[in-house]
Amino acid sequence: MTDAWDYKGRPAERLKTGGWASAAMILGGEAMERLTTLGIAVNMVTYLVGTMHLGNATSANTVTNFLGTSFMLCLLGGFIADTFLGRYLTIAIFATLQATGVTILTISTIVPSLRPPKCAANTVPPCIPASGMQLTVLYVALYLTALGTGGLKSSVSGFGSDQFDDSDKEEREQMTKFFNWFFFFINIGSLAAVTILVYIQDNLGREWGYGICACAIVLGLVVFLSGTRRYRFKKLVGSPLTEIATVFVAAWKNRKLEMPSDPSFLYDVDDISEGRKKIKQRLPHSEQFRHSSFTS
Repeated sequence: MTDAWDYKGRPAERLKTGGWASAAMILGGEAMERLTTLGIAVNMVTYLVGTMHLGNATSANTVTNFLGTSFMLCLLGGFIADTFLGRYLTIAIFATLQATGVTILTISTIVPSLRPPKCAANTVPPCIPASGMQLTVLYVALYLTALGTGGLKSSVSGFGSDQFDDSDKEEREQMTKFFNWFFFFINIGSLAAVTILVYIQDNLGREWGYGICACAIVLGLVVFLSGTRRYRFKKLVGSPLTEIATVFVAAWKNRKLEMPSDPSFLYDVDDISEGRKKIKQRLPHSEQFRHSSFTS
């Protein structure tokens, strides 16, 4: 385990770190994240229409923007994890952000001043839409949740696979099983969200449904942090986005350079010829097959 360390920066010991004991805590966190995100999004439209008194189109657009932002922010979360913070800190920080967002959302369903009054027949119009302040609180809650979801989702599976040594045959098989269980827990969390949580929200109230979501993500965060001493940590490898950005920056800086008179100057001929030699060494029969295809 020369490429892995424990939480104090020491070389990780196989029997004291990693394995299923630490991977199980990560799986629990992923299940809570799925439960929380889908528990909010699955019937948010009815909440925005029935409680916040927004139009159907606006409500549907708000939910799709929330979900789209959650998935798009996975790119940001992955970049931060691979380049700056590492997967452990990224999960811990963004799970905290998600818990904060869901808590604000829960509070907004409890405090009367954070939502418009109920529809009344003696008012014009009968349903007063949410005010700017009320919508601001709602959007802050939703997009904090989306930010947390993106950072959390981008690192959970990778950090789980870090708990297994790919060079060890037994642990490599365990890693394969980990991904099977990972997707199983995603489905379990999703199933609970679209069945149990929806029932609670529709019959007991949004404050109960969103409150359970807040408790779930906080519980997942606590379980995740409790495994700190057992986790294996790997060094930062950098993000592919950095290399892609470097190419674009270099191309932009060189956009005004004149093209050489001979196009061959754009390439390193020695490197190309060396690459061809290596290919021929790896595929000694390629020339034979090429010539035979012409003669047949």
